[in-house]
Amino acid sequence: MKDVMGGTEGEARRLVVTGAGSGIGRATAVAAASLGWDVIGLDLTAGEGGSGAPVTFPCDITDERSVHDAFEWIDTAWEGRAPHALVHCAGVYRFKPATETTAAEWDSVVNINARGSLLVSAAAARRMTGAEGGSVVLLSSIAAVRGDAAEPSAAYSASKGAVVSLARQLAVEWGPSGVRVNVVAPGVIDTPMTTVSGTPEVFEEVLRRIPARRLGTAEEVARVCLFLASEQSAYVSGTVISVDGGQSAS
Repeated sequence: MKDVMGGTEGEARRLVVTGAGSGIGRATAVAAASLGWDVIGLDLTAGEGGSGAPVTFPCDITDERSVHDAFEWIDTAWEGRAPHALVHCAGVYRFKPATETTAAEWDSVVNINARGSLLVSAAAARRMTGAEGGSVVLLSSIAAVRGDAAEPSAAYSASKGAVVSLARQLAVEWGPSGVRVNVVAPGVIDTPMTTVSGTPEVFEEVLRRIPARRLGTAEEVARVCLFLASEQSAYVSGTVISVDGGQSAS
């Protein structure tokens, strides 16, 4: 029998979280650990991620060899047992007008957000397809569907749009093997990666555009990520869930 938020009875659900050192990644790792999940956190550097979320193994998600080594380490740590789920939170947010964005800056953002999503997802799926299937959760953004004149970022928006398209393709490719792929698209979340620049008037304008009239929290996004990573969403794949206080609907 399966626990809806855990693994099989008597077995902890195994979860890999990237970007576990801070923000949504750390919140997801902490929340999963509190549910009794067996969590391995990946980030650029290993060490204590704070709030009880250790980054267990260092990983550069843009580097194929680094991703390979991280998952080889995971194989050893879990004695060859595959992850039940992956929540891929590692990413970068940088804003700059398109006419001022260099090719190198574009490549850096797209490599981290889009290339990294493919490399990490594929590494997890190769293990899940040989086991009992699993769940892959990728992080996009409402920037994939909304422009922003206050903080323009063509590279970020394009990279997060690529994550959505990638997830839909992977859901179709991997579905027959029992691997589900979904996307969580946060709005303006109060994390270290979020940039709200300018005067208090600018901040008020940001809040005005959010129907909930507040920023979201990393914990609120983490709860949605864990829903998609759990058996509660067993028949959900290829979808995008916005966590944005209604902003994408306004």
